[in-house]
Amino acid sequence: MDEQTTLLEQIMAYDFALYDLQLFLNTHPSDTNALRDYKMALEQSENLRRQYQNRYGPLTARYLPNTTCWQWINDPWPWNNKEV
Repeated sequence: MDEQTTLLEQIMAYDFALYDLQLFLNTHPSDTNALRDYKMALEQSENLRRQYQNRYGPLTARYLPNTTCWQWINDPWPWNNKEV
């Protein structure tokens, strides 16, 4: 597995954990362990997302680096970055 795929899988895993923890915290809002785990997962997800975007470009249009110009279509599409 290449580094790009590994980063994507790690991002997805942390994002899944975040959603799961959000659901838990909806019913247990004062659980300090869950709050700590949520903060840790959020930091890890954001860190991995930054690493990915610095190397391979934005994951979504929401994270475009230049807000004065719509560059989303100027970068290679994800399937154009893969070697077949």
